[in-house]
Amino acid sequence: MLLLALDTSTRQASIALSDEHTLYGEYTWQVGNNHSVELLSRVQRLVAECGNTMQDVDGIAVATGPGSFNGVRVAVATAKALAFALQRPLVGMSTLDVIAAQQRQWRGPVCSVLEAGRSDLYAACYVFDEVSRDGEIVYQLRQLSDYLLLNPSRLASYLEENLNLWVGVPGEYQLPPLLFCGELSEASRQALYIQMRGKSLFVSDAHAVRHASVLALLALQRLHDDRVDDPMLLEPMYLRRPSITASTRKQPLLGNKPPRSADQSKTEREQGALRH
Repeated sequence: MLLLALDTSTRQASIALSDEHTLYGEYTWQVGNNHSVELLSRVQRLVAECGNTMQDVDGIAVATGPGSFNGVRVAVATAKALAFALQRPLVGMSTLDVIAAQQRQWRGPVCSVLEAGRSDLYAACYVFDEVSRDGEIVYQLRQLSDYLLLNPSRLASYLEENLNLWVGVPGEYQLPPLLFCGELSEASRQALYIQMRGKSLFVSDAHAVRHASVLALLALQRLHDDRVDDPMLLEPMYLRRPSITASTRKQPLLGNKPPRSADQSKTEREQGALRH
């Protein structure tokens, strides 16, 4: 099954074309804020360079977030449009799942993280179950926590409270170190390291870069289990509502209306966020 995988969750984007056994091509690049400008052209180039057409694609996979509000929406909207137009199955996977899956050979717990702004982090914790299939090692991702939105201090406290429950071994006092991976600022990294008191390790930025080929592997497992998403219903994963404010440039066009109260403005922003 030839799968096209798309991930534009942050300023770093990645797309890949692969099947169960072969990675035919992958682009991973710093897209900045040009997700909507660059994604489709890169997809067309990748498919052509691999000697295929869009009609050869058997399925679409997409990272659904959390991440950049606009970045996530671009990939999800593109994946839904392609799945609908080509009449191909669609699989959405959390970006945090993809980040964690890249560390699948780690023997202890993994915490994937992304900067969420406002000094908060998106996070989720996992372990890998090692399974042998026809002599081949397969690493199955098992999620331990919910998808979280916490500041570094609260995240560290949450992890310390739950790690023993998740991975503790009766009769053993020492827990395996927790591996943090993902896009982290230096301030967040230091805050987590200090509060975890030597119980954690960190993947370097270069080794934490997301690759759409890993997204494709996760999605292929879902497709084989016939767990697909409806293109009409799949939505980005937002753990926080986006900040929506009125444009001061458009106010003269609206006439001299009396200013809204703070409560009215807040209500309208919340309703707008829900509509998106």
